[in-house]
Amino acid sequence: MSLTTNEESMVYWVSEIFTSIQGEGGVIGTPSNFIRLAGCNLRCLWCDTKYSWVREQGSKTKISEIIGALDRRIKITTITGGEPLLQDVTPLVRALKTLGHRVIVETSGTIKPKPELRKLVDVFSVSPKLSNSGFTPKYSFREDDWATYYKFVIVKPKEDLNEVEEFVRSQRIPDHKVILQPDGNREDYINALSEIVEEIMRRGLTYRVLPQLHRILGVR
Repeated sequence: MSLTTNEESMVYWVSEIFTSIQGEGGVIGTPSNFIRLAGCNLRCLWCDTKYSWVREQGSKTKISEIIGALDRRIKITTITGGEPLLQDVTPLVRALKTLGHRVIVETSGTIKPKPELRKLVDVFSVSPKLSNSGFTPKYSFREDDWATYYKFVIVKPKEDLNEVEEFVRSQRIPDHKVILQPDGNREDYINALSEIVEEIMRRGLTYRVLPQLHRILGVR
């Protein structure tokens, strides 16, 4: 890998680096390297990675060290968090692309990626927050739909789907870009999936319902 002097000295706050199966969204089931960056601008009630909220609880890590920690056999890398776009991930993504990686960025959508980053990233997995998260951020995708797809965490299907439908309508999001998934903290996870399916069928919606595969498999 060839890095510029500035890129070589670039340091990120990293919570963890590991390799697993992609558990969510449109890339579900795909083996991937994961770079979890530390720091988040939200504190969602159902968050399952609260250890990544505080930037200083991560480790300062150079790009070369991050690359060295990846499984070289796998050419897909997911940059997640926390909220990864709180840090300038463009140099990191550029380094990954020079190695032939497909890059996925998982984000809440509260921070717009810059044009250069948009050109580099293959998949923007955006998770807009409903009121069940404890937050109601303002989003502006209507005139700038940069997400590859939108994932919504559903806690109470009848209530939450009202919000999803309003979001899709107001932001002019195509139905095929909408993915629904249950709260991963539910012990009766299969029932949680069934409840969502029943409600979208009752409403005649065409959104996709997908599980969090890592929850079912018991892996990260």
